[in-house]
Amino acid sequence: MLDEYILVPDVFDPEAYSKPDYADMCLASLKLPLLEEALVRDLRDGGWGAFCTAHAGTLHRLTKELLKKLRSTNRLRPHPALLAEQPEDAAGWLAEGIASHAAEPVRGIIAAHACIDPERSGTEPLVSIEKLTGANWWQSRGPSRTVSRSLADYGSALLPILRQANSVMIVDPYLDPSLPNYRDFGLLLEPLAARPRPPIVELHRCFYYRSGGEIVVPSPDDWRARFAALDGFLDARGLAADVFFWNYDHDRFLISDVFGLSASAGFDVTSDPNAKAIWGRLSAADKDRVQRDFDPAASTGTYKFRIRIGRS
Repeated sequence: MLDEYILVPDVFDPEAYSKPDYADMCLASLKLPLLEEALVRDLRDGGWGAFCTAHAGTLHRLTKELLKKLRSTNRLRPHPALLAEQPEDAAGWLAEGIASHAAEPVRGIIAAHACIDPERSGTEPLVSIEKLTGANWWQSRGPSRTVSRSLADYGSALLPILRQANSVMIVDPYLDPSLPNYRDFGLLLEPLAARPRPPIVELHRCFYYRSGGEIVVPSPDDWRARFAALDGFLDARGLAADVFFWNYDHDRFLISDVFGLSASAGFDVTSDPNAKAIWGRLSAADKDRVQRDFDPAASTGTYKFRIRIGRS
């Protein structure tokens, strides 16, 4: 759901377009998708961003602004160098981008008109920015995704978010690792363990549960016992989570600095192979609203307490 693109630096060079005036239109149409629904691969462990910054003074006026916003919103994803030589021009960065895509596929590689060999034009996933709107992979972008209610499908959808996000908040009013349908919930967070400085995850759930038609209100210690298995799972992987308890039993979300997700059926799994859920991307405004709603400092009385699980 969080797409990743490779941009050849000449997309910022008006002289690399078939007509220099096209740069204004093309970059303006690319800006919002990059800042709301995507990551840009920072080739050669940040070398791409450094190269674009160093040459920004001679490139399009939007170059500095876009680079600044990509950095401030955590949308540049470093990726190791693949080729022996440091790229010095658009052709070199295109070659690096193609090698990077071969090692770990991205949704698309976007270059300027002058960089693309006519024989390669239209070859997926490479496209001229002037023809971007006609690319199949660009047209197939969408704000939602249908997932099977399984760990495999959840994990596939969440991986791009978890390996990039600096903050992760999961809201599921029924999250309870002591129940069979949430028993393996920790596996969804496992990608965080591969990161050198993983964020502390926030888990938000209702402070009570229903049993046999009755409302049960466990104490904090009782809840800690119900989260004991997840506590041990996270601790063994060097991860930590704060579990927040609320008088709330409605929608389910994953909120991070790079993506906001509405998860219709929550994050539990079922053995029914036909069970599906529709996950949708939140707008930036809705993502921020949900984050504010689950800020204990701004609580209007619905926040109850929290416990820490995982590493100390």
